[in-house]
Amino acid sequence: MHLLFVLNLDALSPNHLNPMNPAIDKPLLVRELIQRMQADLQQARQAAEQAHAGATHEQSKAETQYDTLGLEHAYLAEGQSRRIESLVQGMLRLEHMGLPTLSDDDAIVLGAVIDVRQLSASPHPDQTLFLASAGGGYQIPFGESLITVITPQSPLGEELLGRYLFDEFKWPNGTDGEITGLV
Repeated sequence: MHLLFVLNLDALSPNHLNPMNPAIDKPLLVRELIQRMQADLQQARQAAEQAHAGATHEQSKAETQYDTLGLEHAYLAEGQSRRIESLVQGMLRLEHMGLPTLSDDDAIVLGAVIDVRQLSASPHPDQTLFLASAGGGYQIPFGESLITVITPQSPLGEELLGRYLFDEFKWPNGTDGEITGLV
């Protein structure tokens, strides 16, 4: 199985700084995220090819009902194929995601970069989040910041979506946080 996947990274937007916060260039942030996902896609393709080769190899043929090596390789190949599809679909969603410029009076929407801080002692340090259509969990070094990607489907994404600057929120573990910046 070979998928041809080409993204026009330059089509995301001209490489200019966001006027709200010159430190956050959202189109560049999306390109960095897509490049990381492309690297994971390449690894997933290699793993799928290896698993497929293992599943179809002559030595993987079951000799007894307890010989499951070929079946295990087939499950691995199927899992990697699903991962490949998920990455491809995620990159397509990112390529077509809007990147709004938000003011202090706007609600958090898809494409927002959000600064948050903890209000109580918790395991969550102050951090910058990017609410994206895909790529949840990736951490992107960006200037002097480490930006964590969240999606609207994540518990934290659900909690923040529609909130405003200086609103308080609950981290998924129940501790209190506050939105301190919005781009």
